Amino acid sequence: MMGELQRALADGGTGNAEVVRDLERGLAQLTGADYGLCVSSGTTALISALWAVGVRPGDQVGVSALGPSMTALAVTAIGARPLFLDCASPTSFGIAAEAAAAALRAGVKAVVPVPMWGYWDEDPQVLRALRAAGVPVVVDAAQAPFLRLREDLFELADVVCLSLHGRKPLKAGEGGACLTRDARIAQEILTLRNFGQSAAITGHRLDPAGPFAGRFGLNFKINALGAAWCLSQVADADAVRTRLQALRDTALAVLADRGAEWAEADQAPGVAEHGRYGLVVLCPSPADARALADAVGGDGTEVDSRRYRYGPAYRAPFLAQYTTHCPRAEELTARAVACRLEAFTSSTATEGVTA
Repeated sequence: MMGELQRALADGGTGNAEVVRDLERGLAQLTGADYGLCVSSGTTALISALWAVGVRPGDQVGVSALGPSMTALAVTAIGARPLFLDCASPTSFGIAAEAAAAALRAGVKAVVPVPMWGYWDEDPQVLRALRAAGVPVVVDAAQAPFLRLREDLFELADVVCLSLHGRKPLKAGEGGACLTRDARIAQEILTLRNFGQSAAITGHRLDPAGPFAGRFGLNFKINALGAAWCLSQVADADAVRTRLQALRDTALAVLADRGAEWAEADQAPGVAEHGRYGLVVLCPSPADARALADAVGGDGTEVDSRRYRYGPAYRAPFLAQYTTHCPRAEELTARAVACRLEAFTSSTATEGVTA
């Protein structure tokens, strides 16, 4: 890793450093994309992707009601309006088919599914129908960098956005990435993040070209030092996977040790690999969920009913103006106990438990 940091410093630590391009190539190879574009955060990845697929002020964007508030805030940052979409069932993070159909009738300009905590349970036919109707699909995979499907994710999505925040599985401190197979979308993202410069494409590499402010753009570039740190993780992605799998095994053992009744949230049959960010279990009732969260939180993990009181995104004060009620999402979150896998690194969390 020190060699990557030295390279980043030699290039001035900027978002145009060669180490950033190496990280972009690595993320594209890891996910199966043709183009990777690193940006300053997961939120700016969403902003950039939505802008690149044509979302503009005044538009509506369909957003999973179970996504974090940050997903909807990215929509509002463009001046667009989030339309919250209910989940397919009280055990699923996937968007309901009828909610997607209603979004189409409402004239949304894009739809954002969110594999929350790493769980993917989207109906491929729903996503294909959206794209066939001219509505781009932008996946907010901030919590699912290792998500793999048995079919090709990029056959279902126009852009996949990652967060490289320090609390995510792949870490740059602050950072994000947009991944796509569409050269036009990739060029639009590069232009936006590089002060409006046009893009030159050589193979699968994009470089800024042309004058600043040739078009609208801002500085959304990642810091090269953070990119160097993340590159060292991507280069040894299997070691990251192994560590997160061990933490998942520990988390499941901790929960099983409490003697509570629960079932893990649904995943689609087509999931080949979980996103590896977190664990979500659903209890028979909200009271059971609170009791389980308190019992696990008492071990010193982050899992406790005070910090992880989970609800649909539209409950956030700023987002409450976009009045919505999604009954299945309300039921799921009331019965959920959710945690990052890395919450189980605490010695008190694993005491007496064999992973």
